[in-house]
Amino acid sequence: MKQFLRNLLGKSCSIQNLKQTSQELKPRVVILTCVEAAARRFLSSSLQHDVVVLCSPGNLIPHSKLYGKEVLGSEVASMEWACSQGSLEHVVVCGHSNCQILGALGKWQIQSASNVMSSPFLSWLTQHGNSTLTRFERYEMDRLQPMTFQGISPKELWDAYVDPQCHWTEQDQFSQVNVLQQLQNVSSHGFLKPKLKSGALQLHGMWLDSREQSPYLFSKEQQRFMRITDDNIDSLLKI
Repeated sequence: MKQFLRNLLGKSCSIQNLKQTSQELKPRVVILTCVEAAARRFLSSSLQHDVVVLCSPGNLIPHSKLYGKEVLGSEVASMEWACSQGSLEHVVVCGHSNCQILGALGKWQIQSASNVMSSPFLSWLTQHGNSTLTRFERYEMDRLQPMTFQGISPKELWDAYVDPQCHWTEQDQFSQVNVLQQLQNVSSHGFLKPKLKSGALQLHGMWLDSREQSPYLFSKEQQRFMRITDDNIDSLLKI
């Protein structure tokens, strides 16, 4: 904390500059990522002033069906605020390799229901992560078959393959499945649907390999995560 305060004092940004920045902030990109340091360190060097980063345990985003039933958390509220500014063009769900938080979601690590009820952390994971757990259990039955996800309506479906060559660890496969499940959750929110339907807003699934320092983006055309290179950025960003 002392070092943080010293760094803060060393900034050349004045209060007036802070006010000007807050007035000019028109987010074009919202990145929904994990609270673990690995993901934030990877992203920090690439951030621009029009990029807003929202963090949650395991980059989990509550589904819209929980409106009025559960506390959705600040992630959805912040995403709606960014959308209301009129400049939002991209929402990115970003997972990462070796995610320890998602590792805690496994049923083998949750000892009892009482532990879940007494822990805000485990309660969050079980409420908003069980859909990923269920999805992964189906995936394990036949890893060579595609998984089908829903877009902004039950009629808009898209398929995804996760690691058919078995290159990643099971924990990393789980993290990639989670990114895809959270894309479905994000697209369920009504305040995003008009822009998604018109094409003014795009959803992206990103996954960071912290070991190789490589980012991947999910391609609906290729139906899998593709390593991002200078040569394929334009094609990966196509709807």
